[in-house]
Amino acid sequence: MLTNKQLSSVIINAIVVKMLVTFPRSIFAYCGNSAWLAMVYVTAVAFGLFSVIHRLYRTDKNVIGLAERVGGTVLRIITGILVFLVLSLNFVSIIRVFPEIIRLVLLQKTYVEIIGTVFVLVVIFGASCGIGAIARVHQIFLPVAGIVFLAFLIMLVPDLHFGYILPILGNGIKSIAVSGLSAMSVFADLLVLNILIPKMKSVESYRKSGNKAILAGGVCSVLIFLFYGLCYAYPASKEFIIPVYQLERLINLSDFFSRLEALFQFIWSISILLYSAMYAAVLAQVWGETFNLHHKKPLIAPAVIMLVGFALLPNSLNDMITVESVINRWIYIGAFLIPIIIGVLFKVKNVSRETKGERI
Repeated sequence: MLTNKQLSSVIINAIVVKMLVTFPRSIFAYCGNSAWLAMVYVTAVAFGLFSVIHRLYRTDKNVIGLAERVGGTVLRIITGILVFLVLSLNFVSIIRVFPEIIRLVLLQKTYVEIIGTVFVLVVIFGASCGIGAIARVHQIFLPVAGIVFLAFLIMLVPDLHFGYILPILGNGIKSIAVSGLSAMSVFADLLVLNILIPKMKSVESYRKSGNKAILAGGVCSVLIFLFYGLCYAYPASKEFIIPVYQLERLINLSDFFSRLEALFQFIWSISILLYSAMYAAVLAQVWGETFNLHHKKPLIAPAVIMLVGFALLPNSLNDMITVESVINRWIYIGAFLIPIIIGVLFKVKNVSRETKGERI
């Protein structure tokens, strides 16, 4: 069983990795340099939606298990396939973007195909170790990553231009309240926490871990958006393909430490590998639960290889980022709506049974 700290560490890392690698730069196009306000708003919305969801899941069953109780095998399979698709779409861009970033920052002379192959093999091996082992490594590594992240922000302070924050509301309140919602994709990984419910020690673990993850992930996301907006004026802030890498390049302590982005990228790379191994293991678990399979480890390699195939469909990194921005606009709807719909159906059926003297 996973502890609250392990669960929180897994989801916090997932949210922050999503920010670092698939930075939703389209938010700057919509909101201007008030994108950080959009993240504050989105974090509040995530808290509200999660408070609804965790009240519907006061049980040891996740969304797939609850779907089976509500509608039997058919609804379980439909729900499982939908969850698998949502998680796959949320993860697929990492497979394509991460090797490109590594080649750009750390291994300029290495073929991206070699980096990608090593990445896939490491992910398959890590996922095969099991979610429990991955969660324990998360718990150990996250404090280290937190210290490095704090140092990263402190080193950016000399490059901040507070005049860039004006106008405070950027392109207007409507752009923040409506267009800014696409940043909800950062919190789509809360669906992973739902899938892990059967591995939790108690029902309260779901609520506590989710709230901690949203708070920590939301704060980190707001800080990244704020610092990026203060370092690059709008509209230049919406043009960079990999915004976080542009922040890393600003850090230059002296002539002896002029490539600190490589150090930061090394730490982020460990976070991404942990995130990817966790995702591969969760996808195997989802597929196994969907079709009631007892052995889930053999599903890891096929699932990862399938996602690699989808990740390679776009012709270039620019095309992949364009596809990813489209996915981000809609993926959070499925990530939040599926658990809510199944949870409500379960509550309705449970109340109906209780009126007849039964209980699911």
